[in-house]
Amino acid sequence: MQYSRLFEPARLRKAFLVGLAICLATVSSAEAGKRKFRRPHTATHVSRSNDDGGIASSGRYAAYVVDDKTGRVLFAKNEDELRHPASLTKMMTLYILFEELDKRRVTMATRFQVSAHASAQAPSKLGLRPGQSIAVEDAIRALVTKSANDVAVVIAENIGGSEAGFARRMTATARRIGMSRSTFYNASGLPNSEQYTTARDMVTLGRALQERFPTYYKFFSTRSFAWGNQVIGNHNHLMARLEGVDGIKTGYTEASGFNLVSSIWRDNRHLVASVMGGSSARQRDDHMASLLLRSIGSASSGGKVSSVFRENKRSAEADDDETSTATAFAEEAPAPMPAPAPIAVAVTPPPAPNPVTEAHAAEAPTAPIVPRAGAPRIARSDVVPLDRSAGDEHASTNRGAAVAMARAIMLPQTVAVTTEAPRPAAAPSRVASVADEPPPSLADAKISLAEVGALTTASIPARRAAEPAPQPTAVHAGWLIQIGAYDGQKAARDALSAARDKVGGSLARVEGFTENVGGSGRLWRARFAGFKDQSAADDACKALKRKKVACLALRQ
Repeated sequence: MQYSRLFEPARLRKAFLVGLAICLATVSSAEAGKRKFRRPHTATHVSRSNDDGGIASSGRYAAYVVDDKTGRVLFAKNEDELRHPASLTKMMTLYILFEELDKRRVTMATRFQVSAHASAQAPSKLGLRPGQSIAVEDAIRALVTKSANDVAVVIAENIGGSEAGFARRMTATARRIGMSRSTFYNASGLPNSEQYTTARDMVTLGRALQERFPTYYKFFSTRSFAWGNQVIGNHNHLMARLEGVDGIKTGYTEASGFNLVSSIWRDNRHLVASVMGGSSARQRDDHMASLLLRSIGSASSGGKVSSVFRENKRSAEADDDETSTATAFAEEAPAPMPAPAPIAVAVTPPPAPNPVTEAHAAEAPTAPIVPRAGAPRIARSDVVPLDRSAGDEHASTNRGAAVAMARAIMLPQTVAVTTEAPRPAAAPSRVASVADEPPPSLADAKISLAEVGALTTASIPARRAAEPAPQPTAVHAGWLIQIGAYDGQKAARDALSAARDKVGGSLARVEGFTENVGGSGRLWRARFAGFKDQSAADDACKALKRKKVACLALRQ
């Protein structure tokens, strides 16, 4: 009787409910223990109470995350919207300095001179005084850690001759590597209402720095920099907070908000990312950490199968070449002195030229030198080195100049040798040097028999009566547009004709002309001049761009 009472339905239901309550209590305790164990682990990386911390609601916000090994986009928000780069600008300043180091035009020990303009830059700065100098290696570390604006201008002026000239090269370089929406007007990132970039472009630059200059890129991992009696820490605090982050640059102005480009390596995976428009450094860093941690698991752990240059239909080799025709914005060659268009070569050996200082070089006139009667005229394109090899730049320069001197000696004194229409004879005048060294001797260069054989009397025009001295080339002032830089003057002229044919009306009443870049004779700009104002130049550019022709409006 008692055995049957134990299994009554009411008693069974009661026992089942008690057992279920005990099980649920046990599971809840275990889960609470697990959560308690995990919490301090996540806190060591970044707070995740709110994934974006409110940053995404900012009108300046943009972000972009790319798997560097494959080029796959893992996160994108407002990535092509224009943003002010602030000190992210210095990434491009360093890219160009790395180009100069790679070409061996400067070394880590080269000392850059400080101008009054550089010294007067607003903070953050190193505090350099006019007349001081700084070694290239120290300049790099000062930009990476202190984000020193005075040092950025020092680099710009010593490489480009002026900050404005260097900024033009920055924009040209941006186009070469695929940064289609970035325009630079200074080397530091200090406020400029027309200086823009995008989150996508900054990731492109961050990847290009690593791919093109893997050795120099390591400077971006610098944690501190000793200068004088002080030790300067890196502004990029995410390197210390998040394992695997190896750089690269922070930036802030009131207009830009807090910007950051980061690179992270974990488990053989590599991401490069940008965040722009944060309201504080902490908010920006937290959001960047969140993006990196969420995305790293989706990145490839295999070998690198993509290249930022190939993705943008560029190549590292083309990027190396300052005379690349891939851009309509050809940079100025950083020669010590602007080169005059024609060079008068004397038959008798000329005396060594006086040294030219940097200050004089910056102020040197660009008008052509008009020779006196008696010496043959040789165009700049005639003295360009032939078959220049990458490792023998100095020797090839000597050889090219020696070929020019050989032509001067072998041709009659009254004959004009030029790529342009024949010019009248001129008197002997000493060689105009574009470098601080005397002209090379014929004994120092090898000249092929083919080159000498080409100098036959069959190529000499008939002697003509004396004519007035040639007039200097006209200077095109005011607003003009540039459609490209081309390998040879003929290619530039053909481009002008093609552009005029495509557009018609807006270019019908303006003058097309070509202009040599850097005096080498290799690269020629194709330009149109004669626009009454900026609006007319901009309208012409818009018409060209609609026809898929690159164009830049500028004021001469």
